[in-house]
Amino acid sequence: MSIKERLNRRLEQSQYGSVHPLKITTAVMLLLTMLLFGTGATHTLVKIREHNTLLEQRTYEVPWSLMQLQLEMGRFLDTVRLLHAGGIRHDELLLRYDILWSRTPVLLSSQLKDTLSERPDLWRLIQQIEARVRGLEPLVQRLEPGSPAYQQILAELSPYQEPLSRTVTATMHNNVLFYAEYDQAYRLLGKRLYVQIVGLFITAGILLLLLLRELLRYRIQQFRDPLTGLPNRYALQRRLIPVIERGTPFSLTVLELKEFTRLHHRFGFEIADRLLQAFSQRLQQSLLQHEFIAQFGGEGIVVVAEGVVELEEVRAQLSRFRQVLAPKESIDAHDFYMEPVIGLVLYPVDADNLVDLLARGELALELCKRDRLPYVIFDPSLLKEMSRKQRLASDLPAALESGSLSVRFQPLVSLQSGSCHGLQALLHWRHPGFGVISAAELMRVTEQFQLSERVFRWLLHASCRQLKGWHEYGERQLFVSLNLPASLFRPGLDEEVAGVLREYGLRPDVLVLDIGEPLAAKESYDFFAIMSSLQRNGVRMALSDFGNGGAAWGTLLRLPVNWLKLDATFCNGIEQQGAAREQLATLFALGRILQRPLICCGIDSHGQLAALAGMDKDALVQGDYIGRPLSDLDVPAWLNKNRQLPLSPEGREDVMTSA
Repeated sequence: MSIKERLNRRLEQSQYGSVHPLKITTAVMLLLTMLLFGTGATHTLVKIREHNTLLEQRTYEVPWSLMQLQLEMGRFLDTVRLLHAGGIRHDELLLRYDILWSRTPVLLSSQLKDTLSERPDLWRLIQQIEARVRGLEPLVQRLEPGSPAYQQILAELSPYQEPLSRTVTATMHNNVLFYAEYDQAYRLLGKRLYVQIVGLFITAGILLLLLLRELLRYRIQQFRDPLTGLPNRYALQRRLIPVIERGTPFSLTVLELKEFTRLHHRFGFEIADRLLQAFSQRLQQSLLQHEFIAQFGGEGIVVVAEGVVELEEVRAQLSRFRQVLAPKESIDAHDFYMEPVIGLVLYPVDADNLVDLLARGELALELCKRDRLPYVIFDPSLLKEMSRKQRLASDLPAALESGSLSVRFQPLVSLQSGSCHGLQALLHWRHPGFGVISAAELMRVTEQFQLSERVFRWLLHASCRQLKGWHEYGERQLFVSLNLPASLFRPGLDEEVAGVLREYGLRPDVLVLDIGEPLAAKESYDFFAIMSSLQRNGVRMALSDFGNGGAAWGTLLRLPVNWLKLDATFCNGIEQQGAAREQLATLFALGRILQRPLICCGIDSHGQLAALAGMDKDALVQGDYIGRPLSDLDVPAWLNKNRQLPLSPEGREDVMTSA
């Protein structure tokens, strides 16, 4: 399974990445119900609007227009009689005619046509009246007082008064029946609309409650770690800010599982996550009433103890944590012993704000990891050390540009023959403020502040330039060994190294790259591909930190390395018979099983050299007793003087005495 698939699986298993299917189904059903009620209510409102339109036409527009037609027809006939008697002028007759003429087009308009079409007799009556009114226009125009033509007008229109009156009466009667029918329809539509609106509001309320519940759950999850369920960093801040404002003293303890990253790579995300859950649960169960636990970052856990400021109380707390974590934890037939690394900081002694407290707690935790201590309680001297590192990191790029850095070369000598086979390249820097900086400290600074790649490239060019001069001097068997930073171990490394070697005209086998065993412990496909590519190009490699890096046997058997390089600590105490010498002998035996010679570092006395005699004839040794780090100008003289070193204890002591 790829890392991407594992991450996706982890997200799916977390609370943030999963939604219960029942919640999805409920939400979809509520949305569909709302849509159903909303559609029904909309349809009901449309029907009510249609009923209102029809009701207005039946109960208002049509009867009113008929009554107006009846009224205007009576007024027009009265006006004709008055004109005949000479009571009014002709203009008044024309005005009354125009009013009568305008009434029939309203009834015959498209707006009322649908209503009148239900009654063909009324429709025909209106059409006949309109035809008669329009046909009388020439006669009305010529009508004069005393003219007998008025009788023709009366004869044309008077017969329609009675049918029109009956029609108005019948229409009003029909409207009464229509009101009753529509009143029942309105009640049904009103009930339906009420049910639909109530259902819509109830569904919307349920959906809103469900949404508010999910928002509340999401708000709670914002303050909870999805894997362990502990309060997260935001919850920690919310808890500590009021405590700091009150000035209440407390201790802040940062805990992590030792070598948790290695367990991730070896056992996978699922087992490692379950181990982290067990780690957090045990700590949570061990808390006292005045203590608060939270998740700090991806793997760290913070315990805050209010009122705990005395060292005796702090040590008692740490002892309680270690005891509760001591029992074995079994996960999928794997047994784990959860050993924590602990950093502790006190408020307000060590810092007076949350940001500095957390930063100094992390600093104490990192020091605990680096020095492999049970726990580290923050001390102000740690700030001086951090300030020193930051100063070195800020000055190092300028030193690379100005040439303030130099290279020291420490000999690698054969344990059997005493001849020098190679030189370990070490950075040497005389800082204007701090004096000589050791190579080990420089390496830690470059790794911590992301300067490893830049320094390695500078060191590679400087070493190849010096090695080319020594080869021209006649020392063509020498190789140079360089520590390879993990950040530079990526595809394209073989081409970059080969390009530098070609630039200086050197064979690939004159370069030995020291690769840390913790890097090999990852067992990734890219790791083996890069090492195989370097081997094909002729570059030799040594596996540094052999014996404490944690690489599996299967990995070690497949690694294309030429040497196994021991840490200098494995040679401490081997002068006398005991566990240290037995441990070193075991490592030599492992080297023979792996069919790889060893490089022993840190040989500082003839007693250590005597203990190594006879362990492995192919081993190389390195240390101040063999040869101190040399400048590039001192290397040729040292090689001439120590062409064949006597590595027996007595002979080597004579050489050191004469020197």
